[in-house]
Amino acid sequence: MKKIKTFLAVCLLSVFSLTAVYGQDMATATELYNSGAKALGESNYVAAIESFSKALKMLEALSEEDRGDEGNTLIAEAKSVLPQIYLRYGKELASAGNIDQSLEQLTLAAESAKKFNVEGVAEEVADLKLQLLMANASNLLNEGKLAEAIAGFNKVIAMDPKNQDAYLRIGLAQSKLEDEDAALAAFEKASELGETANAPRQISVIYLKRSAAAVKTRKWNEVYENAKKANEYNVTSNGHKLIGLAGVQLKKYDEAIEALDSYLTMEPNARDKNSIMYNLAASYEAKGDNTKACGYYKQLVNDPTYKQMAEYKVKTQLKCN
Repeated sequence: MKKIKTFLAVCLLSVFSLTAVYGQDMATATELYNSGAKALGESNYVAAIESFSKALKMLEALSEEDRGDEGNTLIAEAKSVLPQIYLRYGKELASAGNIDQSLEQLTLAAESAKKFNVEGVAEEVADLKLQLLMANASNLLNEGKLAEAIAGFNKVIAMDPKNQDAYLRIGLAQSKLEDEDAALAAFEKASELGETANAPRQISVIYLKRSAAAVKTRKWNEVYENAKKANEYNVTSNGHKLIGLAGVQLKKYDEAIEALDSYLTMEPNARDKNSIMYNLAASYEAKGDNTKACGYYKQLVNDPTYKQMAEYKVKTQLKCN
């Protein structure tokens, strides 16, 4: 009988010791929670995250009975506050210009919000990440770090495939890298997504450059096609001129006349006005409209460059009145 009493005494002592440990854990967890709250009030986000995380881990290790209502409340509050702390810390880092660290904290905010079923955080994080990635890539573009900028804009597109501004800026970076095909692809995608303020103009510039380059090699079909394409995206006086000059060479006289007239309408004081009038005269003459041809040739009889040819046309060949 004495042995049984001794055994019961040992069992009771073990239960008492275990209860004391659980009570100590609950007290420690509560103390950690309070430390986290204090650190948060002081905007010490690193310490706050550490304290709340340790408190949560300790509380969840306790049984439902041992932590009681108070412990359950602390668990719920810790789960609710942790994503918000990551979010606030991420915002603070972003304001200080620490973009990479900010993105890390924002990712943790979204992950913890999903884990703890905290609503609203993931959406805010997504918006902030897009803004930060866009700002960082734009800074890289402005600094001339073109490859890095393109990589940054591609990260934006990975999150937001319809981000027209990211495509536009990729086009600008590729243009500076002189990769016209890649630039065109990006600008065209931006335009397709609704970017109508800048993308069409940038596309037009590329086709105009190609058209002007073809003039040097007298590849008039290329001059004509590229200039036509340029004006489809953004009508310019230079586009009209290139279409007109190529049209004369290709004997597309009606199109040439229309384009050259449009050029002079847009540029009435153009330095090459007399050259354009000569091409207009030649086009009308080729069409058999001598009256209009004479009208232009007559305006060129006092021009040193075209004087001899103009006088010949007016006085001898066309016998203009």
